[in-house]
Amino acid sequence: MKRRAFLSGRLISLRPVERNDAPLIARWINDPLVTFTMFTGQRPVNREQVENLIMSQVVAFENVIFIMTDKKSGQPIGLTGLYDIHPTARKAEFRVMIGEEMFWGKGRGTEAAHLMLFYGFDRLNLHRIWLGVTAENVAGVRAYEKAGFKREGVLKEDLYRNSRYYDSIRMAVLRQEYYAKLPLKRRRNEKAL
Repeated sequence: MKRRAFLSGRLISLRPVERNDAPLIARWINDPLVTFTMFTGQRPVNREQVENLIMSQVVAFENVIFIMTDKKSGQPIGLTGLYDIHPTARKAEFRVMIGEEMFWGKGRGTEAAHLMLFYGFDRLNLHRIWLGVTAENVAGVRAYEKAGFKREGVLKEDLYRNSRYYDSIRMAVLRQEYYAKLPLKRRRNEKAL
């Protein structure tokens, strides 16, 4: 049975995470190439640990997590979501992990960011969406900038991985910046609502 997408773009679709996704997610987290510059992957995980972690995050009101699938093949290729959604400050952290190497550098990360920004601002009425990325993840930084994220600062030697420390870049998009970049026709429709 084909699963229905919750959100779709040109390249990817997003669907809710399910328990039976745990072995796939565990494989991605345990792959040192996938997590080379991420905090995720510091410790090995098994299917049961991932299932417990993901399910606790999925049921928590402050997180919205999706499996990313390639739109053409339907293959699951990664995770994305908004975490630590704060209802008073109206902010959340954006995260993405593309676990299938053959889909790296082909626009899926940028599209995931676009879809999550739309979801966060349009559906959840957020004011600010932020992320942290390792400074040496040049492709990630470029993808986030294409999606509209702006650099806000650098945390020196913030992440220890691969026998060394990495600087982290903090980036964010504010609601008014997001809507200002929409095509004029769409902005008019938004104001009419």
